[in-house]
Amino acid sequence: DRYLEQITQETIRTGIKYIVLRLRRVRNPDMVAIEHLEHFLRDAEKRDLTVLLAGVRPNFANILRNVQFHKWLPTERIYTEKDEAYSATLNAVRDAYRLLGQENKTGEKEAAYYLV
Repeated sequence: DRYLEQITQETIRTGIKYIVLRLRRVRNPDMVAIEHLEHFLRDAEKRDLTVLLAGVRPNFANILRNVQFHKWLPTERIYTEKDEAYSATLNAVRDAYRLLGQENKTGEKEAAYYLV
């Protein structure tokens, strides 16, 4: 929870619009951890902040499905872990850059991503 709060404060301070949150080491989160993640993601959405979840393991992906994250979190923001090391994280970072590039083409102010 402390790390998510630090990320929130940093995005507010700097105006960051894209975050790649690497969850590869998350194994079996309890419901409290899931609720903290949900609050973080919903708060980010309210602040027009895009969070990409990278390195999501199959068990964790199942948990997210079971608690209905798919009803409000677009599936293209979840990058499941593959056999190749860091592949999900790299794909998420590439997509963050792609989204940033699309945003900059519209003439909006420059944004950045935050890799955790």
